[in-house]
Amino acid sequence: MTKYLYLVFLISACSTNPSGKQVLKKSIEFHDPNSNWNSLLERFSLQSDFIYPETALYNLLIGLDNLNKRVSYSNETLAQRVDFTDTTCVVILGDKSCEQTAWTKNFYHFILGLPMTLQNDEGIIQESVEPMTFHDEASYRVAVDFEKEKWHFYFSKADYHLVGFAFNKNFESKAEEIRTNGLIEIAGMKLPKTRSWWITTDSIRPIYSGRDEIMGSSSWEKLTN
Repeated sequence: MTKYLYLVFLISACSTNPSGKQVLKKSIEFHDPNSNWNSLLERFSLQSDFIYPETALYNLLIGLDNLNKRVSYSNETLAQRVDFTDTTCVVILGDKSCEQTAWTKNFYHFILGLPMTLQNDEGIIQESVEPMTFHDEASYRVAVDFEKEKWHFYFSKADYHLVGFAFNKNFESKAEEIRTNGLIEIAGMKLPKTRSWWITTDSIRPIYSGRDEIMGSSSWEKLTN
């Protein structure tokens, strides 16, 4: 009888943790309660301030037309602009080629849209969730595996907002950890306002890399705008 009660208690304790997909669903409900992300048509103003591996302070404009799969990347500091559709790329301003800036299309769409951008089929969301503390925040850690990268996302236990994430390329020991701070309301969504980036390895203390911050946004209406 004692063994039976212990087994029931153990099963009950294990079942109290939500699955990875359940945590993600609740986080999306927090950040995008009206499901506006997929139809978003907005231009983001960002400030990117990094000191490692080199110092760079940029003012950026990122246009997102999610319904038509358009992304516009503008670096006002360097006088660069490149516009992308799902299948095309056009250099509007500057001397950077489409090949040199190709990474910006998926990067900014993915980062700015977290956690909503985890809904696609590119990553495998692990069902097992690990309760833990992420920089003093009681959190759920959800693992998501991509083809060449392993990511961990940390969601607040209190309200499921995204408190940070980490990833390592090609499954190497060197990784990047990103901590979010604050929320900004854009198009009915509550998006992480600031991200601070840290380089982590197994052998040295984390190195502060820099931060990027959403300063605001405006409507992005025209294809040629």
